[in-house]
Amino acid sequence: MTARIYLVGGWNGGAGRTLTAALLAYGLHLQGRRPALVRQTHHGSLATIGPIETTLPLPCCELELPDPYSLPADLAAGLATMIHGADARFMDALHELALTEVGTDGDVVVDLCCNERAWNAATIRDAAVILVPARESIFELDWAVRGFAHARDTQRYRDLLVPTLVATIAPESGRARQREQLSGLLRDCDPDCDILPGDPSEVIVQVPFLDEATLAALFDERPIWQDPELQARCLAFATAVADRADAFMAMMLEHADEC
Repeated sequence: MTARIYLVGGWNGGAGRTLTAALLAYGLHLQGRRPALVRQTHHGSLATIGPIETTLPLPCCELELPDPYSLPADLAAGLATMIHGADARFMDALHELALTEVGTDGDVVVDLCCNERAWNAATIRDAAVILVPARESIFELDWAVRGFAHARDTQRYRDLLVPTLVATIAPESGRARQREQLSGLLRDCDPDCDILPGDPSEVIVQVPFLDEATLAALFDERPIWQDPELQARCLAFATAVADRADAFMAMMLEHADEC
C-alpha cells in the first residue's frame, strides 16, 4: 500500500493553494489519518519557512521540482512535450519522502508551485485527488476552470481518471454567487459534457474561509489550529473532499458505461 497523494494546484499565484493545502492536511489529521504537507518549490524560488509550517501540528516539508531535461534544440516540439510530461522524478522523490514522513499508509498533501511543469502527466497520474482552488473574482474563477480543464485534458487517454475538484474560497455572503459563476464557466468550457458529464456543482467543494483576524493570528504564529470551530470546519472540508471524489468517480464510471 502506498501513501495517498492530494495535489493542490493552479496556474496563477495567490489563488490560495498553500492555505487550502494546509486546511486539507489538518482536516485529514483530525480524521485520524497520518498526513504530511509538502510545499513544492522550483529552482530560483525563495525557500522560506512560513507560519503554516511552524504552527501546523503535522510534518511540513519542502521538495524541489527538478530542472527540466536538457533536450536537443532540434527535437520536435511534440516529442519534447511528451518527454517533459512523462518526467516522474518529482513524484519518485515525493514517494520516498512520504515513506519517511508518514509511512506506507499515510497521506501527502502537495502544494504545487506555479511552474508549468508542476503538474505534468506523471504527477497527475499518481494522485488520489486533485484540488484547484478558486477565489471570488471572475478572473480567478476563469483560471481555476483552466486548471480543471488541464487536469482533465492531461488524462484524456486514461480509462480511470483522478478525481478533480474545484475548491472555492469565499466568505459565506459570496458563496452562492461564486458557485453560480463557476458552474456557468465550467459548463461554457465544456458544452458537450466531454470533460464534465454531470452537473458542475458535483465537482465543487468549499474551503473553510479564514477572516482577516484569523489570518493575522496565523501570520503572528498564534495557535489558530486549536480553535474548535476551525477544527470542525477543517474536518468537514476533508470529509467533503472524500465524498466529492467518490461522487466524481461514480459519475465518470457511469458516463463510461453509457458511452
